[in-house]
Amino acid sequence: MTSKVEFLAEDGMQVAVLGQEYDNLDAPAIETAAKQLLELAQSADPPLVVVDMQNTKFFGSAFLGVLFRMWRRLTTRGGRMVTCNASGICAQVLDVTQVEKLWPLCASRDAAIRSVKGQT
Repeated sequence: MTSKVEFLAEDGMQVAVLGQEYDNLDAPAIETAAKQLLELAQSADPPLVVVDMQNTKFFGSAFLGVLFRMWRRLTTRGGRMVTCNASGICAQVLDVTQVEKLWPLCASRDAAIRSVKGQT
């Protein structure tokens, strides 16, 4: 199976959509996604990124670490990151870990794009 993160340019920023093969992001499954996402965080110009988790049903602490590293790379470059479309256990994990203190969590991609642009 080919691992895939789809990268879309939307409204002046990058949107990373985790493919259906990333429905379960446990440690063994994230190596390729992590590399792609961290490269995006380093190279996005402007450094504004939305991570769309619409296809993700589960992730472990390793993927949470990838999100944190993305956020750090982007904010170091003066940018912003937002995650969106997390549901079920993914939404619960993001809520319990209180990542919304670092980056916004949005219910939809449109809301995430507005949030990255600073338009709440």
